[in-house]
Amino acid sequence: MRLRWIAYAMVALTAAVATVAILAPAQWLAALVHRTTGGRIQLAEARGTLWNGQATLVLAPGADAGTLRASLPETLSWRLSPWALLVGNLDLTLAHPSALSQPLAVHARLGGGVQVGPATLRLPASLLIGLGAPWNTVRPGGVLSITWDRLSIEAGRMQGNWSAEWQFASSNLTPVSPFGHYRLQTNGVFPGTQLNLVTVSGPLELTGSGTIAEGGRLRFQGVARAAPGVDPAIKTQLTGLISLLGRRDGESAILNFGS
Repeated sequence: MRLRWIAYAMVALTAAVATVAILAPAQWLAALVHRTTGGRIQLAEARGTLWNGQATLVLAPGADAGTLRASLPETLSWRLSPWALLVGNLDLTLAHPSALSQPLAVHARLGGGVQVGPATLRLPASLLIGLGAPWNTVRPGGVLSITWDRLSIEAGRMQGNWSAEWQFASSNLTPVSPFGHYRLQTNGVFPGTQLNLVTVSGPLELTGSGTIAEGGRLRFQGVARAAPGVDPAIKTQLTGLISLLGRRDGESAILNFGS
């Protein structure tokens, strides 16, 4: 009789644990993201479950309630397979109606490598304000897009082609809007990432090159200046922004990030 009651208790406990796991609220994932990123990435107003939920993505310089935050319009949704976790894998799909060109598939072996499916991520440039200085001063506008093919990440190494663009670029520091369209090209590896910044169009010319080394150490040098032949009035309106971007060198500014 005692063994029967123990068996019943075990079955009831197992059922309770399974129910809690299945119905685990989305707030659990939001709390994990908040804690892991030190409050810099937040899933606000999370709803649904840990396995199938949605939330508003928020960027902030830190967890301080007084810091300036920027949120992504519309909601980010996710699907996380509990069955994959049972065999030691992570199978996650992210979707957003305007930010992602297609559902983003992320596959990982726990303790092993990560595979990220191809996609294009489009974000309002104003979202960078949530990263703090210097973006909260520049107050960028326009659209950022990051495009990549399949990315492979393992043991601190990444392979896969990716590039970024800033279209319809604007800033509160100049009435010239837009002042340019820019493209950042890479060699598709990390560490040892080679960066090349080019100006596609616009009255403000930004060019430069750099590297991302082990540990994410960035070194970048470039030049910001009014493009040749720009109307003198527009050139004058760009002066304040150019001065903020780097050390002045005549009518240009020297861009120097990292060490």
